[in-house]
Amino acid sequence: MSVIRDFLRWRRVRRHVARHGWRFDFHGIAVTLPEMESPGCANALLRGKYEAEEAALIGAHLPADRAVIELGGSLGIVSALIASRLGAGVPHVIVEANPAVLDTCRANAGLAARPAAVLREAAVFYGGPVARFAAGGNVHANHLAGAQDSAGVIEVPAVTLRALWEGAGAPEGFSLVCDIEGGEAPMVAQERDVLAHAGMVILELHPGQYGRQGEAEVIAGLAAAGLVLRERRADVGLWTRA
Repeated sequence: MSVIRDFLRWRRVRRHVARHGWRFDFHGIAVTLPEMESPGCANALLRGKYEAEEAALIGAHLPADRAVIELGGSLGIVSALIASRLGAGVPHVIVEANPAVLDTCRANAGLAARPAAVLREAAVFYGGPVARFAAGGNVHANHLAGAQDSAGVIEVPAVTLRALWEGAGAPEGFSLVCDIEGGEAPMVAQERDVLAHAGMVILELHPGQYGRQGEAEVIAGLAAAGLVLRERRADVGLWTRA
């Protein structure tokens, strides 16, 4: 069944690429992918399913005048959507650990024309100055490496949410957009004092990484920081100040 599925996905993607190259539309924004070995990301863009829940919450709720810290920039596609919603000069800090996608992320996020936007090559990690990061072929499944990971593991600079927040000028009421494949659990546990300064959090939960108990602990940690879950779409939640 997966062979047939991939055949149909590749057929759809190749037809598009033959006409338009690796340029796609994401909620009215033009983004460009590198030539990819898997059809998943391009196919999701063509079908309107790419990070659909996160995009819907950003489009409906992200304030235009509040600084954004975005954890997990990946290919810069969601970064481009965030950028389209922000006013000129509003700070936008993007964090991405995989060096292979940084140029694509930078280009899609439009950093060259946005002096208030920066891209940090780092991973949010609390166990030292360097993080082990599993950077596999599926960029949307890249994550902090665990004992089970061996292939594709690299070392990247570690950073904390506090360091990012302070580096942006410690903005009050900042927006946090977070999709870091399970890394949100230790971040929420460690950073409640910084999260208490957030005005909005759009965060993807990953119960497959830490179970339903871990999910409950993340939600409880955000509540302890004064954030209320207002809306949830699949595993993506929107929290705002109580």
